[in-house]
Amino acid sequence: MFDYLKKILEQIREISRNVDDYKKLSPSGAMPSVALVNKAVTFLKQNKRAEAEALLLEIMELYPANEGVYRTLGYFYESAKDFEKAARFFQKALNLNPIKKDLFMRLGFAQLSARLNDEARITFERGKNVFKSDADIITGYGMALYRLERFEEARAEFVKAFAIDPHNMNALFLTATIDIMFGDYERAETRLSLLVKVAPAAAHFYEYAKLKKLKADYPNAEALAKQTIEMNKNFLPAYLLLAEIYNAQFEVEKALECVQKAEDNELCSAALYMARANIYMFQEDFASALESYKKVLEYEQDKSTDMKILICEILLGELEGKEAAVQALTFDVESEENKETMAVAYMLLGVWNYKTGNLTAAEENFRKALQITLKLPAVYYLLAKIYDADGDNYKTEKYFELTLEKTPRHLQAYKDFIEYYLKHENFAQARFKIKKALKIFPENPYFENLLFHTGFKLLNEHSSDYNVKELLKLAEKLEKNSTFLYADEKNILLEKFKG
Repeated sequence: MFDYLKKILEQIREISRNVDDYKKLSPSGAMPSVALVNKAVTFLKQNKRAEAEALLLEIMELYPANEGVYRTLGYFYESAKDFEKAARFFQKALNLNPIKKDLFMRLGFAQLSARLNDEARITFERGKNVFKSDADIITGYGMALYRLERFEEARAEFVKAFAIDPHNMNALFLTATIDIMFGDYERAETRLSLLVKVAPAAAHFYEYAKLKKLKADYPNAEALAKQTIEMNKNFLPAYLLLAEIYNAQFEVEKALECVQKAEDNELCSAALYMARANIYMFQEDFASALESYKKVLEYEQDKSTDMKILICEILLGELEGKEAAVQALTFDVESEENKETMAVAYMLLGVWNYKTGNLTAAEENFRKALQITLKLPAVYYLLAKIYDADGDNYKTEKYFELTLEKTPRHLQAYKDFIEYYLKHENFAQARFKIKKALKIFPENPYFENLLFHTGFKLLNEHSSDYNVKELLKLAEKLEKNSTFLYADEKNILLEKFKG
């Protein structure tokens, strides 16, 4: 009997506790559902997510027509980044309360986050019909159109939103990004210069830096990218943009330092290692590029990266066992939807054909790659080599020049271009290229020897005591370094011009 009474008393105490909790959670006169929702919110604040979810789903069964329950479930899944579920519950809440702006916004942005772009367009379109001339709703509608790649329409909506509310910086910012996309750089600069003054956010400085880079205003692009990093040291795209700015100016060491700083800040990702690989590819350091591309695959499996790895291996002379892989990755190249991937596939085919001696096919592959994108510096050099082998002097010179324009520190291209002129006994042009090479690679014995040799060959055309003295002085310098290769020519000079 005593145990029985004890259990009764415990049950009464439990009921009393629940009633006390209800009183605390339920405002005077509120429905019981409010107290239960508030209890779920308390669970969330205590990071008891499983208990909160279970309780909210239970409340939904008890109160199937309660907008607040659905709205809270939407918040719950939104905070968990499960945007599809969030959108589902925000939609149910909106169906019960179709004149609440917050629900239109929450639903539309949840749909955008879940990549349900056309559904987001419909949501914001409905919102526009309910809330006439509301800048936030119009901005959301523009974002949905942006995602659907209806850029002109999106820009018109953003302009309209900013006209209604001049404090709507999101609309102004998004308008600027579309201006850049359409090449309207001056208008974009007007908008971005205002944004960085009145709303100095990392994203605004970053976009402005991108614009300055596009306009080849590298000093300002660099300054803006650095400001972005100062505002947010974990903003990886800013580090990569700064690396691109340095790379565009052929400051390779600085570009690599930017990538290294991002890695030191533990911002490791496929994008980071891809950026590093691209810098090495730009310099034709295929061994280092190969290592970085392999790191990319640790974060993201991608066909294009697989092809780039193969390109590096083939260019490094690793041909054995590669033919099957080349065929497997390029057999459907013509039907490839992604243009950048198609360009890489043609480059892979070109590299394979070049290295296996099929120069005609290689030339066709490389030209197809360049029709898609001009950002393939290695292709220019290989085309120059192909045209040199074919005896097409005009194209040989054209593509060597393009190689050095795209990659001014391409040591082998300088050597091969100079050897091409020497082969054709065009000593004047060879000497001109040697002098350019020595500005980039000073004190290089290979180029200094050829500077002596071409000077010797041209001496009869432009003979003077000064020229002879300069050549002999250069020969003595190289002899001291034990790198002189033209002793016979020096002796002829001494004999011919002695005294």
